[in-house]
Amino acid sequence: MTTALELAQTAAVEMGLAAPASIYATSELIPQQLGALLNLTGEMLVKRRVWRRLFREASVTAVAGQGSYPLPDDFARPITQTEWDRVNRWPLIGNETPQQWQWLKSGILSTGPRERFRLVGNSLELWPVPGEGIPTPLTFSYYYISKWWALSSVEQPKPKCTSDDDTTIFDDRLIISGTKLRFYQAKQFDTSSFAAEFQSNLDDALAQDSGGPILSMARQPAFPLISVWSVPDGNWNTG
Repeated sequence: MTTALELAQTAAVEMGLAAPASIYATSELIPQQLGALLNLTGEMLVKRRVWRRLFREASVTAVAGQGSYPLPDDFARPITQTEWDRVNRWPLIGNETPQQWQWLKSGILSTGPRERFRLVGNSLELWPVPGEGIPTPLTFSYYYISKWWALSSVEQPKPKCTSDDDTTIFDDRLIISGTKLRFYQAKQFDTSSFAAEFQSNLDDALAQDSGGPILSMARQPAFPLISVWSVPDGNWNTG
């Protein structure tokens, strides 16, 4: 895989600059800036969409009497409607608003058979608290987007590039064009051509990241087997 240093070297040469010997183990300003702008590009791309290689699942075993559970260290944002109770086989209800949460904790009739949740700070909170209306053991899981887009030399995810031999999960050309764009922005140069190049590479990466669902051109799905639509009106057997 292309290293962070190689990406920065390519970006530098394409802008007419000398290829740096290092970007994270140097005191030279331009190479340091290229390394910082490469990281900025990666961090901004994480926010653009649900990238396939940043898709993660967390599974938690609830403890009786504990209502708050820490989010993963690399948690960037949740994928909504993926929070499920794996024991009872039903979805958790939420993400609850502060007003709903206060009603749950303070109202007279607020506890039911289903778990509710909210994200607050770096934790996921459950209501009712497991063991206090909700029997344990209880296992729940959810999908989320990781913010660790960089990879070490042994391909361990990390929040940003810090070594010349680090790599990224993104397309090389996308990182290169993003670094060039942000370098020109930092220097207050005309960025129109670099912005167009970056947007074109971004559009390509977004389109190729994952496949899309099959869309039906029919007005409604067909029913090839016997179903409720096959039952005639009237003449019901009441015997």
